[in-house]
Amino acid sequence: MTPLLDSINAFIIAGGRSRRFGRDKALFPVDGVPLIQRVLSVLGEIFEEISIIADDYGRFSDLGVPCHADMVKGWGPLGGIHTALHHARPGGCFIAACDMPFLSAQLIRAMADLSAGSDVVIPFLNGNYEALHAFYSTNCVGPVDRCIELGERRVISFFDEVTVRRVESAWIREIADPARVFININYLEDLEKF
Repeated sequence: MTPLLDSINAFIIAGGRSRRFGRDKALFPVDGVPLIQRVLSVLGEIFEEISIIADDYGRFSDLGVPCHADMVKGWGPLGGIHTALHHARPGGCFIAACDMPFLSAQLIRAMADLSAGSDVVIPFLNGNYEALHAFYSTNCVGPVDRCIELGERRVISFFDEVTVRRVESAWIREIADPARVFININYLEDLEKF
């Protein structure tokens, strides 16, 4: 069995309001398992410590993992990353969205192997970064804090202040199917595809 990573911890971002989905998607079952539990199960194969970032975290109390409210409310994904970084281990953290039911433990471990010398290790697909499937070092704390102080909400707004390693789709395809791994559930109809 592959050992768990203990120098970094993982965070599941579950702070969205699920407006497009119409109900609490984090707890919505896919094949009988709540979305967040599916994410937690995959991350549990990799990380020694996992936490959830959500304002209304009481609904996750039976999952048995620590929960943290956003330190800055209403800041979207960057706010979740900000909170995670302030609770990260010295080696940094991996951050995942709660609505990605088909995460690949093999891909996440392979990305961890790329993290030496980089502050952000992040997939880049079809011209977009997958900010909620990425590794962040604690060197990102200051730049993210500054973005929030300046009112900047885009996750990539601090990337020019840190070392970013883009993980391209060709590399990802050698390990996992990006079309499946990076699916996130925004609408109830999205579940009909599986």
